[in-house]
Amino acid sequence: MTQDRWADLPLRMASAVVLLLCFAAALYFDRAGVLTLGLVAVVAMQWELARMFGLTGWRLLAVPLLAGLGWVPLAIQPPFLVPSLLLAAVAGFLPIVLGAVFIAHNRRLYIGYGALLAIGILSFWSLALTFGSIGVVALAIVVILSDIGGYIAGRLIGGAKFWPAVSPKKTWSGTVAGWVLAGLFGLYLMQVTGVSWSVPVAILVAFGAQMGDIAESWVKRRLGVKDSSQLIPGHGGFLDRFDGFVGGAAVFGLMTALFLS
Repeated sequence: MTQDRWADLPLRMASAVVLLLCFAAALYFDRAGVLTLGLVAVVAMQWELARMFGLTGWRLLAVPLLAGLGWVPLAIQPPFLVPSLLLAAVAGFLPIVLGAVFIAHNRRLYIGYGALLAIGILSFWSLALTFGSIGVVALAIVVILSDIGGYIAGRLIGGAKFWPAVSPKKTWSGTVAGWVLAGLFGLYLMQVTGVSWSVPVAILVAFGAQMGDIAESWVKRRLGVKDSSQLIPGHGGFLDRFDGFVGGAAVFGLMTALFLS
C-alpha cells in the first residue's frame, strides 16, 4: 500500500526535471525566453481544453492557432503595435469565444473555465512584462512549493479531504502544508527585499494555485476525463501541470495590482 502511494514518483520526477530544464533555458533568455515558453504553454493548454470539450479536426486546430496568433504580438511587442489592455483582452478571450461557437455541449462550463484560463494567462503576461524573469521565478517557486507541500503531506499525513466532491485526492493536510511552505518563502522575500506584504501575497498565491488545480479537476469530473492529455508523462497534460500556475498567476496579478496601486 505504501509503495502504491509513491509508484508514480519516478516518472513525475523525470518529467519535472525536463520541465525545470526548459524553464531554466527560458530564463537564460530573460523576458523573451519566458514569453516564448508562455506561447508554447498557451497553445498547448488551449488545444487540450478544446479537445476535452469534444472538438476535432480543423476546429480543434483553429482554437489553439488563434490563441498562438493572439499571443505573438503580446510577446514580441513590435514598435508599430503597442500592447494595451484592450489588445491583451482580445488576444486572451477571442480563442474562448471561437471555441464556444464550435462547442455543442457544456458551453457555459467551457466559457467559465476558459475565462479563468484567459485571466491567468494574461496575468502571467503582465507579470513577465512588469517584473521580468524575477517575477516569474517568484511565482513559479510559490506554485511549486504549494504543489510539493500538497503532494508530500497528502501522502504522509493524509486525513480529511479538502473538497472531496470536486477533488477527491486533495487533503487539508496537503493544502495547509502548501500555505506554510509558501509563507516561509514569502518570509524569505520579506527579509531580502523589505517588502512587508510578501508573506500574505505568497500564501494567497498558493491558495490561488490550489483553487486553479481544483477548478480544473472539477471540469474534468464534469466531462468524465482523467487527464487533459498525455503530453507530459506522469503529470498528464499542460493543463494538469499548469492549472495551479494559472490560478496562482491570476491571484498574483490581482494582488500586485492592488499593492502597487
